[in-house]
Amino acid sequence: IGFGCWQLGSKGKDDYWGLKFTDELAESLISRAVSKGIIYFDTAEAYGNGDSEKQLGVALKKLDPKIRPKVIVGSKILPNNCGDCRNALKDTLARLDVKHVDLYMVHWPISKGGMAHFATKDESGESIDYSKVDTKSIKEVPPTTRAFQQLMVLQKEGLIKHIGVSNFGVKQLEEALSTGVKIAVNQVAYNLLFRAIEYEVLPFCRKHGIQILCYSPLMQGLLTGRHESIKEVPPFRARTRHFDSRTNKLSRHGETGCEKLLFNTLKDIKTIAKESGHSMVELALAWPLAQPGVTCVIAGATKASQVDSNSAASKVKLSEDTLKKLAEVTEDLKKKLGPNIDMYQGMKDGVQTSRCF
Repeated sequence: IGFGCWQLGSKGKDDYWGLKFTDELAESLISRAVSKGIIYFDTAEAYGNGDSEKQLGVALKKLDPKIRPKVIVGSKILPNNCGDCRNALKDTLARLDVKHVDLYMVHWPISKGGMAHFATKDESGESIDYSKVDTKSIKEVPPTTRAFQQLMVLQKEGLIKHIGVSNFGVKQLEEALSTGVKIAVNQVAYNLLFRAIEYEVLPFCRKHGIQILCYSPLMQGLLTGRHESIKEVPPFRARTRHFDSRTNKLSRHGETGCEKLLFNTLKDIKTIAKESGHSMVELALAWPLAQPGVTCVIAGATKASQVDSNSAASKVKLSEDTLKKLAEVTEDLKKKLGPNIDMYQGMKDGVQTSRCF
């Protein structure tokens, strides 16, 4: 289990995570995570406009010097900044206050679609407008091959230990691999409610020795079992293709969703959890860890109790019978959502807007 750091740097109730994430909170949770055996910490320059990296860096400095070398840190570069990977990495290293980063990933494919979302700001001009994608605002796309060539140079210089990607589809992986780069990981959304990578991406990664890091294993809280109906899901968490985009102004995928199927599937998973003697969280985190090709499952936390439950889940071994039942009850949802591994963008007005292909 890895520790997801997207919530670090959150500014308050109006921010994505709905809370103010203080340095003290970050330090206490990260220290607790390490004490529980969680040693991978996943951040990105986009999280909190760099504040996640800063807060993580401060917290890591507070760890016991004997323990700190065991900690692995991964961060990500926006596709928008891949025209100058050296400068982006320099800023990340400065915010983390480290001399090198263990894993450096290209956050989204380097394309107009991959870049447009991060270039669209809200009225404040500081935060991303999650409801819009304006590809017309992107005038120039850095060549993917040049970006990975730059990353390989930085790797040879010792500034990056491992190069990775995130949200890359098969064609995008092939283009990157054509440069001769060794891609260590592909970090993708993968959970019981979103199994799109199983169609093409997971088999390709297994064939080419690319490890899978899973994000959103709890489907942004849905797999905790706390939401009984669509009305209970916060708008920011209801932006994925599971939900009807017509009823959420923050959504941008343009699809009608599959809300009834989603909540029926959740009921089935909850039943299996009770029968197996595990909590929903344990089931949701242990399931991807049991899938071939998966190396790490990244779970966030805002409370000490969540760190504890995440750590405990990593030790859960699901029976073959439980795994079979989970595959069966989530199969219809898998088929409905299809092979598009982009949870947030899809078929809009008859045009496929997915950033992953």
